[in-house]
Amino acid sequence: MNARSALKILGAFTVAALALVPLVAQGPAARSFTPVTDAMLRNPSPNDWLHWRRTLDGWGYSPLNHINRDNVGQLQLVWSWAMRPGSNQTTPLVHDGVMYLVNPGSSVQALDAAAGDLIWEYEREYPGGQTGADAGDRPMRSIAIWDDNIYVTTADAHIVALDARTGKVAWDTTVADNRKGYTYTSGPIVVNGQIVAGMTGCSRYKDDICFISAYDGRTGKELWRTSTIARPGEPGGDTWGGAGQAVGAGRPGHRRRRALHERDARAQSGHRQDCVVLPAHSR
Repeated sequence: MNARSALKILGAFTVAALALVPLVAQGPAARSFTPVTDAMLRNPSPNDWLHWRRTLDGWGYSPLNHINRDNVGQLQLVWSWAMRPGSNQTTPLVHDGVMYLVNPGSSVQALDAAAGDLIWEYEREYPGGQTGADAGDRPMRSIAIWDDNIYVTTADAHIVALDARTGKVAWDTTVADNRKGYTYTSGPIVVNGQIVAGMTGCSRYKDDICFISAYDGRTGKELWRTSTIARPGEPGGDTWGGAGQAVGAGRPGHRRRRALHERDARAQSGHRQDCVVLPAHSR
């Protein structure tokens, strides 16, 4: 790994490490791991950061008071970690003194939060031999933790459960066909042991729509799936006047509305009214 500083991304969390864990690194034999329960996720310990925004309601603030207005100016850099190059908006998770960090390409690293040492690393492999290290253009914003696992969504539309102690794959579930443009850029949330994630990738035309789905946290089995645009025959499915989900999902629908809006604007300004005809696959 290239030795470059990632303070732009991790600077705030280097500070958080000073307050959240004692500055004494633990060896592998001394390290313990407490399985994360639903109760812990609903009311996280101040010493942990178990969600992207710490709490399920996205409060985003730490209740710790070790760092305050009087001593904040005394903070100093303890360690820095070189993240993978590429687009990224991640927030690390912290539990039992371990920082879990997702990198561009859906690679995951576990670090000793006190010392900054690597504990384990999961390298995502993509079709064609490409790895997460090669996929810097595949950003990821967050991961999730529950029970013994870390959960990461991937750029090729999978959800993967990793053993939080070792990084080994517990299960890997294919959610959608990445060849159709489906992908993940945000991580899941965990509700009552269900791994819930929203699919993206509807900017490319396809005879299908995006959705939110949930999976059993222990097995990866799909539990339910709900569309983000009503399908034909469902309540609200006639919104597009018979055009169906082809223009109702994502960018095609946006462009259809824009064309109709421009037609109406021309009519109101006294210009000749044009007939706008868009095929169902218009982009």
